[in-house]
Amino acid sequence: MPTVAQSFEQFMQDLELREGENREAQRQERVVFDALRHHLSPRESILSGSYGRNTAIRPLHDIDLFLIFTTDSSGNGKVLQPQEFLERVAQALRKEFRGKQPRLQNRSVNIEFSGTGIGFDVVPAFEDLRQPGIYWIPDMRLGQWIRSNPRKHIAACDEANRKAMQRLKPLIKAIKRWNQLQGKPVPSFLLEVMAYEGIASFQPESHPSVYAQGMAHLFQFMSEHIRADWKDPAGLGPPVNAGVGEGHLQQGQQRLSGASRKAARALELERRVDMPGANELWRELLGTDYPVR
Repeated sequence: MPTVAQSFEQFMQDLELREGENREAQRQERVVFDALRHHLSPRESILSGSYGRNTAIRPLHDIDLFLIFTTDSSGNGKVLQPQEFLERVAQALRKEFRGKQPRLQNRSVNIEFSGTGIGFDVVPAFEDLRQPGIYWIPDMRLGQWIRSNPRKHIAACDEANRKAMQRLKPLIKAIKRWNQLQGKPVPSFLLEVMAYEGIASFQPESHPSVYAQGMAHLFQFMSEHIRADWKDPAGLGPPVNAGVGEGHLQQGQQRLSGASRKAARALELERRVDMPGANELWRELLGTDYPVR
């Protein structure tokens, strides 16, 4: 029977993307970029979102593809309204990928590819001519363009991970797996942003698994703070939890509180050297990929 520390190490490794998944994601990114160049002439692309921050988990599904356009891409020298430009992106994808049905989302257009199971959330962006490195992206819910910078999001995640001695990203991936098994009651990016602050107050003990302690700490921190206003790590866009309904926040808080209680019981069993009992509780939280024997 493995220790909790051994089970977590194996579980964290199993969440990592495989080399083949990374190669295929990068290949398809070039395919989508080249396809859109025929119609809208994006000048640059950034693999952003969880993939860009290295917090994506396998199996890999949707990847955020941040496409930077010039103002001429609107066709009339002006930037269109958010929904209009998203519809233009969807139309271009439809022309290039026959049989596909691109789907408009709040800030992106989703297109899925059969065979690989990898899809892309294409996020169109215009660089602010007065502030290089700052980008305007569409928000249909708000009916306006909002500021963003995926490179600052990556930098914020990297810095929090560095301060946590490289433990934060594996913990984020594990909590994302838990969230996935729960039906995703908490938006993925909100989980990440809460983890950046939550990990700062983490002080591990000497005995239980550090990853187990980190999970328990983050579950508790998130359950207590999910209703707070969580600012965009780039300091540009609206709060990360803007637009998340009260019902979703309440459900997320309830699920996180339940996970926090179960994680605390697992830690107590580990302190009593009841590895089978502790591992079974973590398996209940993290699914059958968590090894118990």
